[in-house]
Amino acid sequence: MSWTNPLGSLADLVFLIIGLAQLAALVFSLTHAIRVRGDAFGAAAKQSKMFWVSLLAVSLVLRLTISSPLDLFGIIASIAAIVYIVDVRPAINDILRGPRW
Repeated sequence: MSWTNPLGSLADLVFLIIGLAQLAALVFSLTHAIRVRGDAFGAAAKQSKMFWVSLLAVSLVLRLTISSPLDLFGIIASIAAIVYIVDVRPAINDILRGPRW
């Protein structure tokens, strides 16, 4: 009797986790970029809202259609989402929150 692992190999599981984290980051970034006012991007000295929404939307579409998590498009999509989350989002939130006492 042969027993097979229902989750597949460990490499498949790691690949799945990376892919899900990548998709979550892209959806979170795109949602935030869409909801923020356009003038906040300029006030934070970042690229325009149109730039970020376009970049993140194209990255998400490519990732969902033709890309896998660890190919070139997948890595570029991950970098776009990480840059937005780590750099752009905090700067915009500081602008929208106003001065701190």
